[in-house]
Amino acid sequence: KMDFTLYATTGTAMVLFKAGLSVKIVDKIHENSSENTISLLESGKINYVISTSAKGRNPARDSVKIRRKAALLGIPCLTALDTANALADSLMSRFTPENTEIVDINNLKEEKQKIHFTKMSASSNDYIYINCFDPENQVSSPEFLSIYLSDRHNGVGGDGVVLMEPSTRADAEMRLFNVDGSEGMMGGNAIRCVAKYIFDNNICTGQPDGQGRSKLKIGTRSGVKECTVITKNGQAAKVTVDMGQAELSPEKVPVRLEGSQIVNKPVSIDGELYNITCCSMGNPHCTVFVPSVDKLDLQKLGPRFEFDPLFPQRVNVGFAEVIDSTTLKVRIWERGNGETMACGTGTCAAVVAATLNGFCEKGKDIRVILKGGELQVNYTDSRVLMTGGTLKVYDGIVEV
Repeated sequence: KMDFTLYATTGTAMVLFKAGLSVKIVDKIHENSSENTISLLESGKINYVISTSAKGRNPARDSVKIRRKAALLGIPCLTALDTANALADSLMSRFTPENTEIVDINNLKEEKQKIHFTKMSASSNDYIYINCFDPENQVSSPEFLSIYLSDRHNGVGGDGVVLMEPSTRADAEMRLFNVDGSEGMMGGNAIRCVAKYIFDNNICTGQPDGQGRSKLKIGTRSGVKECTVITKNGQAAKVTVDMGQAELSPEKVPVRLEGSQIVNKPVSIDGELYNITCCSMGNPHCTVFVPSVDKLDLQKLGPRFEFDPLFPQRVNVGFAEVIDSTTLKVRIWERGNGETMACGTGTCAAVVAATLNGFCEKGKDIRVILKGGELQVNYTDSRVLMTGGTLKVYDGIVEV
């Protein structure tokens, strides 16, 4: 399931074949002097060795030679199946050293903590929002909580967790954590939902303009973003967020390419040639224009771009189809999240790319069709405005 290649000597391979696994047979040391288990270890292809021989420590035995060679080469050697199973479970989970909660065993909780949350959606880009203005509703390890709650089958289910906190520079501070526990720089759709939440819950209603609109400021890791809340019946119905200026220089994206801008630049990604346009909208983005987005296999394409050495901080990649001069159809792979129903910064990046490539006109409202809905984006040299609906799905309590 994790795409490991399995190697085994003949007898073990036969057992694994019968279990339905695909295995490459490797010769024992005495069977082949040049290509055998030892030369395979030396080839650099092996990540783990499972050696469960119980025949003692006779240095003449293959199993002892394999374990010794693995130790010399620094290859983890597992000598019990329960250890191998525990490792497999760990590798198949989404937990890493960065998102695993550290627990002080000397001060364990006497009872589970009840965390109040609100599920909100913006073009089906749904996050789990936690009101940390409430001193009784604090989160000690948001990285772990994002892994724990964002699982769509065993948790609440969402594209991640957003903490809403008091701020000294804005009406609210937003911290966004992806489904892999990594902290995002910002999220356009999440910013709009935070603005709706603090407005609807009277945490801050901003400055009304007398025309059914109100201004709010939301702090992110990419700076403070100004939002215009469009109200209906006293509640936020739509929110426009000023995403700031699009950064086009390669070092600001960042992307390891030369030039003042990366526009329609041919590059090789995993051996395939693509023309890319790059910008930063608080997050690094790469846009590729294609004849049709519907037939793409983003589960394969997305990781190839995300982890390519061209992008030192990984990248969000958007695949865009031009419908006409004011309409795009876009699918977006987000770093840390995979393909999402909508991505605010990715949508903005696609409009910036379409304008730089001459498909759309600067300063015009561009309609962007996403898997989860639609957004409207207006790109100028000084800023990018993104407008869309926001929706509260439900309130809940989870025990952790």
